Amino acid sequence: MSIDIKRLQQASMHLSDIVADPSRWTELLEDVATAAGAMGAALIPQTGSEGALATAHLKDCLETYVREGWPERDADSHRRARVLNMQGQVALDRDLTNAVGQGAPFFDEFLPRFDGKWWAGIGMRGGPDFWSLTMHRSLRQGKFEETERTILEQFSMRLHEVGSLAHLAGRVSLSTVANSFDQIGKAVVAIDATGRFIHANAAAQRLLGTSIHIAGGRLMFRDRLAEAAYGKVTDRLRGLREGKTLCAPPIVVRWENAAPIVIRMLPVDGVAKSPFLCARALLLLNEIVPPAKSDWRVFSLAFRLTPAEARLAALLAIGEPLENAAETLGVTKETVRSRVKSIFQKTDTHRQAALVALLASLGEHTVPWRRK
Repeated sequence: MSIDIKRLQQASMHLSDIVADPSRWTELLEDVATAAGAMGAALIPQTGSEGALATAHLKDCLETYVREGWPERDADSHRRARVLNMQGQVALDRDLTNAVGQGAPFFDEFLPRFDGKWWAGIGMRGGPDFWSLTMHRSLRQGKFEETERTILEQFSMRLHEVGSLAHLAGRVSLSTVANSFDQIGKAVVAIDATGRFIHANAAAQRLLGTSIHIAGGRLMFRDRLAEAAYGKVTDRLRGLREGKTLCAPPIVVRWENAAPIVIRMLPVDGVAKSPFLCARALLLLNEIVPPAKSDWRVFSLAFRLTPAEARLAALLAIGEPLENAAETLGVTKETVRSRVKSIFQKTDTHRQAALVALLASLGEHTVPWRRK
């Protein structure tokens, strides 16, 4: 037997440490792999690859596994492993090959490319998601024995406990961060890497339901242009590496009889180190509600716009089309286009959505000047 029981017990005792310090997940995986006599270990969500972790020896293996689509290419053994794990059992390589009377591509083709021969998978629940802690052994290290399966199943019970606690701690931490924005009157919505809704603070809840609502656990927009823009940004978010900045223009949501809402996306760093934190981004929602009096002069002073440019900027900021703006101001379309170019240059913006966001950041909102 290759499992070092004493060392595995020590790793089990340190599991609770990751609840307070999620950055220690990779360190823990290294300890578990060493205790199990394996060359490496990985923590992989069964619903996708986002948030997966691996020890140094299996990092390239995991990246290749995801990139080449092996969960789909070897769907049968993947499904059998999941069924066993969800029943509280540890799945071994022979459970997935003997069931169909022949080998499986994952074990026959994939593992040998990374010096792997034997495999074990332990189920772990973290909140609404199910994860698999997998370990690989080389030919020299030997296969996992039935006595080792029993030991790993005892370890899996501890994994379930810690997974639930880690998820709960992540949600509490996330809720605390989001709710702190209520103190400054900012609406915040948290989403995961797939765009799934996680949490909305009180200020955000007041904005949901008109132009933005939640359906099927996801944010939905009645504004089709905003829906398309949100989809593109979340696609980019899914592939964003930790520590990188998401350079994306704000999304402006417009709907009849409702004030425009500007959405900025703020990525949450550290998600790769904290798989059960769930949140991948905070959405900052800002409702553009005109005040009782005109304040286009504030816009003029802030960016040194001429009075005519400031009045046009105020109209554009609340979503007025160029044609309507020209009619309201009593000028030609050509004049409006010329002023727009000057406004963009002075405000260092290039599109109307960015102009709306810039105006909102002033803390005061512009209302259109109407020609009497």
